[in-house]
Amino acid sequence: MAIQTQLKWGKKSYNISIESGSSTADYKVQVQTLTGVPPPRQKLLCPKIWKGALKDEDNISDLIRTRSGIPQIVVVTVIGSTETLQENPPNGPARFLEDMTPDEISRLEMSQYPGVDGDVADTVDIAVLQKEPGVERHDGKIGWHQYSRFVTGLPQHEISDLLRKRKSSSRTFRGDQLSDTLAMTLGMELRRAYINSLAVLANGMVVSGLSDGHVQLWRRCQMVKDLKHAGCVDHVLTFPSTTQDDPAFITAGGGAICVWSEEGRRMLDLSTFQGTTPGSVVTGYIQGYENAKYLASCFRITREVNPNQFRLVPQNEEERQRRVEAEITESLIRNELSRVSKCMKVWSYRSSQRTNLELHEQIIECDSTVTHLEDMNGNLICGDEKGCITKFTWRFNETNQSTFSAHEALRLQLVGYQFSIALLKSIRDNILAVSVHSIQNEQHVEIEPLPSSTPLHVSIARGVLLVDLGTKTVNAVLKAHEDIVQCICPLPNGSVLTVGGKMDAKVCLWESNDIAEAIRDGNDTKILNEAKTLKEPGYVFDLKVLPDSDPTSEVFAIAGARYNVIKIVI
Repeated sequence: MAIQTQLKWGKKSYNISIESGSSTADYKVQVQTLTGVPPPRQKLLCPKIWKGALKDEDNISDLIRTRSGIPQIVVVTVIGSTETLQENPPNGPARFLEDMTPDEISRLEMSQYPGVDGDVADTVDIAVLQKEPGVERHDGKIGWHQYSRFVTGLPQHEISDLLRKRKSSSRTFRGDQLSDTLAMTLGMELRRAYINSLAVLANGMVVSGLSDGHVQLWRRCQMVKDLKHAGCVDHVLTFPSTTQDDPAFITAGGGAICVWSEEGRRMLDLSTFQGTTPGSVVTGYIQGYENAKYLASCFRITREVNPNQFRLVPQNEEERQRRVEAEITESLIRNELSRVSKCMKVWSYRSSQRTNLELHEQIIECDSTVTHLEDMNGNLICGDEKGCITKFTWRFNETNQSTFSAHEALRLQLVGYQFSIALLKSIRDNILAVSVHSIQNEQHVEIEPLPSSTPLHVSIARGVLLVDLGTKTVNAVLKAHEDIVQCICPLPNGSVLTVGGKMDAKVCLWESNDIAEAIRDGNDTKILNEAKTLKEPGYVFDLKVLPDSDPTSEVFAIAGARYNVIKIVI
């Protein structure tokens, strides 16, 4: 006659029948079928029948039958986990989690993700965040610690584990998504200078430009070099390089533009207009011209005017004459500054011509004060204070010299408002993200369009406009900030990060699916209000993507310039 048992495992219970002559091994097989707990990890308890855990050599059916006064249903408790930390070696002892090294644990966790093994996952390498490949990244640290005077962050093994999990999960889950985890900070929090701009070079090195004129190079969890720019650094950007002799990055600010090599050697200083500083700088490739690149800059007036310059009244004819001459000189200076604020300087460069670094300069005059520049597929996009977006294309003369010329212009229009372009960023083919500064017109009079521009009607006065330059329409508006968006960072997975100004002070993540859907539906302008607000890196002045050294990898991190430090989020 079969013996009825009730198996209890945690909060669950199962009914199991024990046939006459059944061994303990047969019973454990039935337990594994119901619970998934393998026999070596099962601990069977029944205090009324046997003492302690049931041994493999005991016969469970005989133990129960030999007992007098047994109930109709025998209650058996099983203790054990379905998780297998590590297979036992032949004839070896069991391995417990406490006995394993962090590297063994991380490899075991990686093996739980289908399609990627631990060796593949180990290839994650973000140059500024991790030490050299091949160097033992298990540093024995626990929790947040100080690498050096300038670097603090998570231990290397924790950073590697987080990146490996994201890479291994990218094939089955959304491994290309940010985990919103702060991994490292670079710089000194007590430093008085702020980091205004960041750039990421082709070798993964991060370049930061500070308000005190210092330019710092970061790689492999340390500051490699500390350089000095001529004045405050407002902009840092990479130079498109095709050979080792090409420049690596550009710094601009304080009335100067400097060209640097990858090793930190200053290669060239470019001239700017007196009384101005670069307001926006952009680099790109010249379409149709082999190994040719360009650098373009617009200019912001920095000359300070003395409000008391003409306060005193002339007392005689000589003083009146000097006063007239001073007023004429001041008027000429202001007119000249107003003219150069509507100009762009473009320097072109060709790698094959290099015996020494030589850039050919060209000056382009626009109708209004230029506020921001952007490159889109080798074309220069210009935004101005009147809300115009102008596309410049390259043309070649008979001597095969390249020059920029205006191709088309769009002007933002909304009744009752006057627009100024604050920021331009190319996020997809022909899709331009435009951050605008709007001023309400109390007379509600529609602004007359410029003869050389095409009206681009806008349905909302505040937000980031997604403009299709091909169809000349506003496909969507990203509206989640209370202040003007000062930074737009497209991510490799198609998502976009936007950073509001100091009255908003938050970083919003716009999902790629929402943006793609809004762009496809080009009939009406879609207003997107829902965006994820990131806890890290907080309010920042600039954002850049830190890619994996493997170009096929979808894993990335972001670096944010937060006041006087760089925060890296993975």
